[in-house]
Amino acid sequence: MFSTLEKLILIKIKYSIDKEFYNENRIKEVKLRMEQLENYRKMGQDLFDKLKLMTYPVGIKFVKKGETPPKGPIRPHEIFGAPLCTCTIGTWARRQGFSLYADKEDIHCLPSAVKYFGLREVENHPEPLYEGWAKHAGYKVDLDAEKSSRATDATFKPGEIEGMVFSPLNKTIVKPDIVMIYCPPIILGHLILAATYDGSCITSEFNGMEASCKGIIKTYQSDECYIACPGLGDRSMAAPGENEMIFFIPESKLETVVNNLFKAGNKLPDGGSSVMIPHSIATLGSNKIYGKLPEPKVFAYIRRRFVEKD
Repeated sequence: MFSTLEKLILIKIKYSIDKEFYNENRIKEVKLRMEQLENYRKMGQDLFDKLKLMTYPVGIKFVKKGETPPKGPIRPHEIFGAPLCTCTIGTWARRQGFSLYADKEDIHCLPSAVKYFGLREVENHPEPLYEGWAKHAGYKVDLDAEKSSRATDATFKPGEIEGMVFSPLNKTIVKPDIVMIYCPPIILGHLILAATYDGSCITSEFNGMEASCKGIIKTYQSDECYIACPGLGDRSMAAPGENEMIFFIPESKLETVVNNLFKAGNKLPDGGSSVMIPHSIATLGSNKIYGKLPEPKVFAYIRRRFVEKD
């Protein structure tokens, strides 16, 4: 049996061991998290530099129900004095490099807050949205068309998430669930080539409305890359460029896309430089240079291999 003094000494020793063990593990956790963030930041900078992007790729993190939002991001309704549209929040992140956290207090766009991200719970969800669109906007021919054009929309259930963090990927403060990139079609083509280098294809849906919101959710839920053309809401609220499209990458495929940049065409004689940036001048058809067709060897190979029917 231990005396009272011996018990107190043992308790003190156990407390010291537990405290030291906790501190060591906490340090390891923080170090691992910082290493992960640095890896995402490097990939963000690689995308920005290699693709010659005009705005930052944006990492988006969903804060699930019961989770604590990260400290540090800007709260739109506090900084700007009013809530913003979700696409506008993305604009501040990609153009100014701000990290922002948005929940139901920060998002002014009801279609986004109610129908898509489920941040506000209403009893008659989402009928008033369809009625409002049909009566006062006329995005589609009638009420039924407003509904049918959105029948396959990706959405969160009401209360499924509590908010979202938008952070420029090259200096992200969170591990992103997805990455959103605004870019011109020529850069979009490179991202498609990188994402499908393994032989896969990208499937997207277009109806001209709520494009960025649906792209964010669809990418997260499908775990596949997605393409969107900024819709009417994006254009009126978020000021995308006239030549900008949106490419979305799930976190699980981010490293693959970054590593596959410019690999397409790597067996061409110039090592694929004709499909890198800057691009070579187009030949404008089957014209000849010094009496020869300016075509890659692959064309000649295919021509020899094809057997035409009589």
